[in-house]
Amino acid sequence: MELEKLWSAIGLDHRPDGVLWDMDGTLIDTEPKWLAASIDVVEESGGIWRDDEDERAILGVSSSAHAKALAHAVTRGTGEQTNPAPLFERVVASVEQHMREGFALIPGASDLMAAFAQAGIPQALVTASPKVLVTALFDGIEGHPLQTAVTGDDDIPGKPDPAPYLLGARRLGVPIDRCLAFEDSEPGLAAARNAGATTVSVTETPLARFVPFLEA
Repeated sequence: MELEKLWSAIGLDHRPDGVLWDMDGTLIDTEPKWLAASIDVVEESGGIWRDDEDERAILGVSSSAHAKALAHAVTRGTGEQTNPAPLFERVVASVEQHMREGFALIPGASDLMAAFAQAGIPQALVTASPKVLVTALFDGIEGHPLQTAVTGDDDIPGKPDPAPYLLGARRLGVPIDRCLAFEDSEPGLAAARNAGATTVSVTETPLARFVPFLEA
């Protein structure tokens, strides 16, 4: 498949050697569920949720940072120190159940992944979500074309550190400066850009806008 029009629309003057995908908010719209589950867990544990402050603290960040934000919100209400891990595990379980009940890819995602696969361009997932949710994603996409994944369970610094994207490129066996990355959150965008990937913000340019540039 020839994709020159797509590369031009993205601002590339060459075919990328690999494509790196964020998950939440980029491939699937799970961020509202992450937020709702986090609020529920905090309030059920006696915490106090502050909308803007706590939402910024959990979206697009590493699993450990998310867990610490939950614990901080609970301590705000109870006045007692709280173990972050069980709180985060409850949120993850809620999101996994939601995904296992069925999800739809964000418009344009399936078309682009299929086009990259047909063109022989390797693709990887680079997400802050734990491996159990990546497994749910893979199970929910029949014949998904993603060769590998970097998850929140990998023992590396999380986004906005560039480490997840550097590892994603390494697992694909391609140079990061020859990779194209799709992201939605500020921490994710910073991670991909600082790693050296050509980075598309899907909040600024939704994936569906690129579909007309696909050509046989």
